[in-house]
Amino acid sequence: MAYTTIANVKLNHEMIPDTAASNAIIAMHIPMVDSYIDGKLRGKIELPFTTTPALIQMIALDMVTFRTLRSLYSAQNENYDTWLDEYKTPAEEKLQEVADCKIVFDSSEATPYTRIKSNTSGKEAIFNLLNPIDQDYHPTDGDDRYGEE
Repeated sequence: MAYTTIANVKLNHEMIPDTAASNAIIAMHIPMVDSYIDGKLRGKIELPFTTTPALIQMIALDMVTFRTLRSLYSAQNENYDTWLDEYKTPAEEKLQEVADCKIVFDSSEATPYTRIKSNTSGKEAIFNLLNPIDQDYHPTDGDDRYGEE
């Protein structure tokens, strides 16, 4: 499921023309941005989202808008990076905050990633030495702390 739409991107900036060419450019960037967002969040949040959080929609919208405007106007304007940064930088920063778990979604929006459960129940730990001073290496003697004889 795409995090944004062609119509939303065109509404996000007045310099994106309503043409078949710009629609094709936007359509090309949407799956790329979705994949980038998923890559940043994979392992931290269960994907795909059951319902896409509004913040993810906003990040995707701004990132696709940035990529579309860059595609359409970067060759025509020497100072394009200044006004394009208004879309790219805040979106990247917010996405990084989500990836760093500084922004946590409501459980109805996103489920935290569940780690693989350990299968070591009932096993004795190998590294259960108590005092670090007693952890000498005995090259010639057997060391019963490690199960050696």
